[in-house]
Amino acid sequence: MTRLRIAVGLTAMMVALLTLMGGDSRAQIGTIVATPSPVPSPVPTPRPENVTRSFHCNCTTAGRPVLWSGFVQATNYFQARQLAANQCLAYIGEKPASPLIPTPALSFGAAPTFAPLGINLCGQCACS
Repeated sequence: MTRLRIAVGLTAMMVALLTLMGGDSRAQIGTIVATPSPVPSPVPTPRPENVTRSFHCNCTTAGRPVLWSGFVQATNYFQARQLAANQCLAYIGEKPASPLIPTPALSFGAAPTFAPLGINLCGQCACS
């Protein structure tokens, strides 16, 4: 009888091992399916690059054909005209003012003061 108990015990252990190792034959294997998100994720949009280029500009007035001429680095024509006007004003400001020679009638008392010009000397700038 001991041999019968050993055989039954070994058979029970084999069935248990096969059940544990083989798994359940009725079990389904699940796969992950990609589904779209209900909320769209934002896609980064590329920002436009500010590409600067060289513009040749000159500033004129009615009395003088060309006050200033030169190159400026800008992204568009409007910005180039603004930069040209600023460089023109800086150029005119660097030039020495013409000396005032007082006349004999103005030689006594305080020195005369002049009102600043109301016009923009570098207001007419063109760039290409």
